[in-house]
Amino acid sequence: MLIVGGLGRIFLLSDYLSKDVSQLTMAQLSALADYVAKDIDQDIMARRKFLERASSTFPIPALRSKKQLQVWLGERQEINPLFSLGMFVLDPTGIALADYPSLTKRAGQSYKDRDYFQQAMKGNFAIGLPVIGRASKVPILPMAIPLRDKAGKVKAVLVGISALQSPNFLESLYSTHIGSTGGLLLISPRDKLFIGSSDASMILKPTPNLGVNKLHDQAMNGFRGAGITINARNIEEFAAFSSVPSSDWFVVARLPTSEALAPVNRLQHFVINNTIIMMCIFFVLIVIAMRYLLAPLMNAAKHADRMTLGEIPFEPLPVIRNDEVGHLTTAYNRVLSKLLASRTELEHIAHHDTLTGLPNRQLLADRMKQALARAQRNKERVVLLYLDLDGFKAINDGLGHEAGDSTLRDVAKRLSEVMRREDTLARVGGDEFVILLADLNDDAKQTAELVAKKCLSVFQEPFCVNDLAYRLGVSIGIAMTNGEHTPNQLLIDSDQAMYMAKENGRGQFRWANE
Repeated sequence: MLIVGGLGRIFLLSDYLSKDVSQLTMAQLSALADYVAKDIDQDIMARRKFLERASSTFPIPALRSKKQLQVWLGERQEINPLFSLGMFVLDPTGIALADYPSLTKRAGQSYKDRDYFQQAMKGNFAIGLPVIGRASKVPILPMAIPLRDKAGKVKAVLVGISALQSPNFLESLYSTHIGSTGGLLLISPRDKLFIGSSDASMILKPTPNLGVNKLHDQAMNGFRGAGITINARNIEEFAAFSSVPSSDWFVVARLPTSEALAPVNRLQHFVINNTIIMMCIFFVLIVIAMRYLLAPLMNAAKHADRMTLGEIPFEPLPVIRNDEVGHLTTAYNRVLSKLLASRTELEHIAHHDTLTGLPNRQLLADRMKQALARAQRNKERVVLLYLDLDGFKAINDGLGHEAGDSTLRDVAKRLSEVMRREDTLARVGGDEFVILLADLNDDAKQTAELVAKKCLSVFQEPFCVNDLAYRLGVSIGIAMTNGEHTPNQLLIDSDQAMYMAKENGRGQFRWANE
């Protein structure tokens, strides 16, 4: 037992911790990916809003003056230098009219082949393909927005350029490292390109081909979450993916599994060494303690037997294993069986009328709450019929309570025979009954009136009381709701309608809204 237990702890604990650490790692990577994705999204949205504000105040006449354009661009760049490599304006042919700050070879250069210029000329805000800048010669991310005249026609394009490794743009992507060898990636599925990475060597490199990294392939197709995969370098790693809402990009947080699970491996060696030592110590102690341990177990079983015989009060006993403890388990189950039987009987008494066996007011209230909740959720109707017997007092007072009880049981039986199985018939008072019709549709009123007529019809035949025939009647009040009433409100409405039926001649039904 010691050897098996020791080996079991080594392997089971290692497996358990590996799963636990894996789940924790993936949860942390997911949280980190979400944080970085949100940070990147804020960077992009800040620049988009800046361009939108700038375009809304752009002076179209300034397109005719390079100097005015440079002054206008310089003012915006000095106020809010979001674009680390500045801004420039392109004419409808894609030629750079002016830029700020001025870079060699940028003014006068043609950018009509750039995707962002083409999209902006169509009237759309555009995030361009990350490339090596023609003027800056460093990895950049361009953003462009159309400049329109008062008639809404696109007259030029305003472009902002951010270096991918500038301090105020995507900073968390490059400054965040996970463990010793893990890190972050920013990927554009549309361009199949690594836009940014904690590893500078991967910036603007193409993504792996289809089939190289299965989890990456799923992410390119829209998967967002975390999992374990083999990357393009044939290294097993944890990876979490999170979308950047303002673009079609996504962030990847990754960490090699060997690095994440290193503490589990160290713990496994620690457990092995300590288990060997503990086995030697406890082996001698367990042999001595066996006799001592078995005696209390048998005493516990006898104690359980006395509880089932009623000699001592019930006390809880633990269920352990199938030997001496199995005897204890059997005794405990007998105790539990008796308790459950008593509990079932008490629950039935608490929720049903002892005379007729029908649900009582407490069970009716519970079913009404459930029916009203379903009605409100499913946009259905609930109807309550409040029945009060006409002429019962003469039987109960004149022939005695036993005759009255017998008559009430007969009434309950007759009403039950005309009820649908899914409806509830309850006795809520001396000679008062309630019928709950739930899950009704647009024909709720017709259904309720049909049930009311059936209830009236069962009183057409006399009741046999002490070998004599007595006629009883019933007055019915009906209330309907779509679930917005409380059970108490519905009972009050139907009760008032019932009194209306009595005042109008009895032996009939009335609706609460009449």
